[in-house]
Amino acid sequence: MDLRQGLLRRVAALEPDIVAVSRFIHSHPEEGFHERACSEFLAAALANQGFRVERPLPRLPTALRASRRSRRSGPGIGFIAEYDALPGIGHGCGHNLIAASAFGAAAALAPFLARTGGSVWVFGTPAEEYGSGKIPMLTARLFVPVRAVLMAHPESFWLVNTAGLALDALRFEFRGRTSHAAATPWEGRNALDAVIGLFNNISALRQQLKPDVRVHGIITKGGEAPNVIPDHTAAEFYIRARRRRDLDEVTARIKDCARAAALAAGCRVKIGASEPPLDDIVNNPVLADVVARQLRGLGVKDLAPADPVPGSADIGNVSHRVPTVYFYFPAAPLGMDLHTREFARQATGDQAHRGLLSAVKALALSGLELLRQPALVKAARRALQRSSSR
Repeated sequence: MDLRQGLLRRVAALEPDIVAVSRFIHSHPEEGFHERACSEFLAAALANQGFRVERPLPRLPTALRASRRSRRSGPGIGFIAEYDALPGIGHGCGHNLIAASAFGAAAALAPFLARTGGSVWVFGTPAEEYGSGKIPMLTARLFVPVRAVLMAHPESFWLVNTAGLALDALRFEFRGRTSHAAATPWEGRNALDAVIGLFNNISALRQQLKPDVRVHGIITKGGEAPNVIPDHTAAEFYIRARRRRDLDEVTARIKDCARAAALAAGCRVKIGASEPPLDDIVNNPVLADVVARQLRGLGVKDLAPADPVPGSADIGNVSHRVPTVYFYFPAAPLGMDLHTREFARQATGDQAHRGLLSAVKALALSGLELLRQPALVKAARRALQRSSSR
C-alpha cells in the first residue's frame, strides 16, 4: 500500500510535465516518419527524468527507445508512445495523449525500481497511422528486453477488452494499351475496365465473406482523358479480418479477383503491398486483468464489455511477440469519432487531460504490480503461447 500511494503521489507531482508533453505534441502535428520536433521533445523529457535515450535505427530517425534499470533482477516493462498526426487533421487520433501517457507512467514508475527490481522502457514508435513504424522496430529486436508491453489509447469510453483486425494493404496496377476511344477503340486494351472489373469481382465476393471481414478501396489512377483508352490504372485496398489466418485466405481470393479482371480486359496486373501487413491484436488476458483491477481500484466503474468497432494497428504485431495489453480511456464526449477534426480539438482539452492522468495512474500501477509479482509476467507469457498455438 505504501508503494501504491507513493506512486500515485509521484503521478500527481508529474502532472505539469505530463500535460506539457501532450500539449507540445498536439501543437506540433507531424506526419509519420517526420515527427522530428515531437520525438526530440519526448526524448528530452525522458532524459530529464533520468532515462537513457537511444536512437537505435538510423533509417528510422524519429524512433526512440528509453530505459531506466535497477541493479536488481526483474522483468522489463515497456510503455508505447506514439506521436504522428493525421494529414490535414492533426491529432484526431489523440497520439499526443498516447505519448504523454507512456512518458508519465514510465517517469512515475522508474524511481521505485530500487525497491522492485527490473527495468522500465519507453518505445517511441513513429508512423502508426501510415507506415507502421513498430514493425521495423520489431524486426530490429528492440522489444527483446521487455516481458510485458502496456499501452493506453484515447477514446470516448473506458475499455480493457479491446480488439483489432488484421490488415493487408494492397496496391493493384493494371497495364493495357492506348488507342483512340472513338476512332479505333478495338485497338486498345482498357486498363480502366480492368480496375472496374476488380471492384465488381470484389462486390460479388462479399456474399461469401465472414461478417468480421472488411474490404474497402479506392481508384488512385483512372486514366488521363475520356477520348483515350487508358493503358495504366491503379487501385489501393485495405483488407481486414479478425484473425490473420482468415485474412490470408481472403487476401488470396482478392488477388484472384484482380487477376481475373486483368484477364477479362486483356491487361496485365501487378500486385504489391502499399503498407506493411498488420496482425490482429492479442489482448493478453493476464495483463488485461491486471489493468482492469487497477482501474476498479481507481474508482472506474463503467468499463465497456467489448470493443464495438475494432480497427487495425501495428500494436497487433507487437502483441504476437510480447504479452501486451492495449486499453482505451475517455478523452472526449461519448460517441465522438476518432480521426475527426472535432476529436483533434478535444485531444488537448480538460476532459482529455483528466482521462490522460487516470490512464497514467492505471499504467503505472499495473507496471508496479507486474514488477512486484514476476509470476504474473510468466503467466502472461504462457497465455500468449496458448493463443499462438490455436
